[in-house]
Amino acid sequence: MANLRQERLTPGGFERVPPKRRGRRWPWVAGLAALALTLLAWFDGGEEALRPIAEDVSLPEQGQ
Repeated sequence: MANLRQERLTPGGFERVPPKRRGRRWPWVAGLAALALTLLAWFDGGEEALRPIAEDVSLPEQGQ
């Protein structure tokens, strides 16, 4: 039968420490932030009807 136990010592006799997995969280956080911004822009950034901006302006008379 094969030995299924993982070796915890290196050939030099030092204990192997498993690497920390903290660096794998930031892609999920960045993806969720991008998704939240996209949903906010879609919800809040709808098109509005165009309104005319022309209005009457009184000009001073030019004296000659």
